[in-house]
Amino acid sequence: TTTTTTTTATTMMTFSARVILPALLLATLIFPFIVIHLKQQRERIETPFKQQEPLRETTERRLSESSAADHEHDLEHVLSLATRPPEDTFTDNDAPFRVLVIVTTLAEYDKGTRGTTQGADRLKDLVLPILVDGVHSMVNRGWDVDVYLICGFESLQDSRRQMIQDALPLGVGLEVWTDAIPFYYVKKHNQELKQSDQSIELAPHGLSRQHRFVVRDKLMEYDFFSAFEDDMRIMADHVVNFLEMSVEIDRMRRAAEHSTDGKVHVEDAAEDKRVSRGKSMDKARVGNDMLEDPMTAEELRRLWPGFVRTEVLDTRRGEPHQLLGGATPSLDHYKWKKDVPASMEYEQKFGAIDPNICCGVPPGRARTPDNPQKDDLLLWETDISAMGVRHYPGGIGWAAVMTVEDKADVGSYWSGEGHNFNDPSMKRPRRVNALIGQQAGWMATRSQILYFHEHACPGGFLPPFDGKDWFNDSLQTRNGAVEFWSGGYQLFGRCYYNRILSLDPKRFSRQLLYHSSNNKQKTLKSDKFVRFSHFLGQLYTVKKRGLQSLIG
Repeated sequence: TTTTTTTTATTMMTFSARVILPALLLATLIFPFIVIHLKQQRERIETPFKQQEPLRETTERRLSESSAADHEHDLEHVLSLATRPPEDTFTDNDAPFRVLVIVTTLAEYDKGTRGTTQGADRLKDLVLPILVDGVHSMVNRGWDVDVYLICGFESLQDSRRQMIQDALPLGVGLEVWTDAIPFYYVKKHNQELKQSDQSIELAPHGLSRQHRFVVRDKLMEYDFFSAFEDDMRIMADHVVNFLEMSVEIDRMRRAAEHSTDGKVHVEDAAEDKRVSRGKSMDKARVGNDMLEDPMTAEELRRLWPGFVRTEVLDTRRGEPHQLLGGATPSLDHYKWKKDVPASMEYEQKFGAIDPNICCGVPPGRARTPDNPQKDDLLLWETDISAMGVRHYPGGIGWAAVMTVEDKADVGSYWSGEGHNFNDPSMKRPRRVNALIGQQAGWMATRSQILYFHEHACPGGFLPPFDGKDWFNDSLQTRNGAVEFWSGGYQLFGRCYYNRILSLDPKRFSRQLLYHSSNNKQKTLKSDKFVRFSHFLGQLYTVKKRGLQSLIG
């Protein structure tokens, strides 16, 4: 009996040492965090732009213990890396500016749709030349650049991969993900399978989502990420201008946070003599007459340097061009010309658009004419009816404002303010597909991506894309098609960012991206097109009208 009792006691002590004591210790460690979590839940407040997600979900998608998005002056540090002289890269103690260029391409050879030639070597003759243009421009600045190619086709021959590697500058890394199209089950809106015997199938629209997995995997290895469709020509000038504008926005945000009234004001603003202000006509918190109004830090957080796709007028074949032919060529009689005529004197006062920033390609390429002129740059993604202008504080200055969700709008002076384009029933365009302005990709610093994922975007910006914000399946098209992922629509819709385009022609030129397939001018209706030089002139007309309205 004594032996049995001793054995039992020993067993209980061993059990206590191995199980109970560690459990108590673990509970002691976890309890303070549970208390903090519950306190934060009680103290959580709503933002004016969107309902804040439960803290549990925000914590679950936190990517770093100390988020770089919270670091003061982080953007200024990245800008200093990007703009230092190339020779300093080898002498400074700082690491070089590290950039990952991600390109997503669906087809190795053209299929003959959308104005292309069936069987044409898309990879060699279109994708590779513009990729090399951009990477060379970055390497020449002393940047440390790698390329990640995401392919919708099943395989890439070793010789083709070597062709890409040989064309890239020495020292540029290359990774290739082939057969990258995901599989999915087509579902109804209630998340049930569309058919009872539904089989799994390819989701071609999901290819544009795959770059997010690459970004998550590589996030801490690079300072800057560029993720665009395969026919977009992204140059170092675009990156630097984006960073400069981001820094100016962030400076004003910090100034607002530290100001006595919680706002930052436009210096030398014109006297506003208006006795009444416009009211919102939709779910926006402000009217359509915001011109030089002060801004809060939260409003400034919602500003984003945007891009717009452009093509170069191609008349090399000697055939009549649909945009130039007829008694009344469409480019000379562009849409809304009578309602908002172009004020072209901006070219004498501030300078003209520089077409070589986006589109100055070497001669001899089949799809991209060389030596473009300022009036050769074409816009079709939006028009003046969808635009606003505003004088922003500090170095941001005068800028155009692109379409944005009404609830996310932080305010601008709409081009239709006071006249509605002679249509009393017309409202400011919001999510009108023909006017949104697809930019075919996005770029951002690591800290900006962290902010997207951890704060700005419901459900996050990076994988795993699960939960209620994604209807438990991010590949369902109700979450968004190709443009949602690759065109930036998530950022400018669900994440509530307001895209701006500087009215300074030098900066404006660096916000135009060459759609080097150059095929939209052949396949779309001619009334969708306007010269970018005229479009910028229309924006200056809206600026004049806005300033005139302040007189009251």
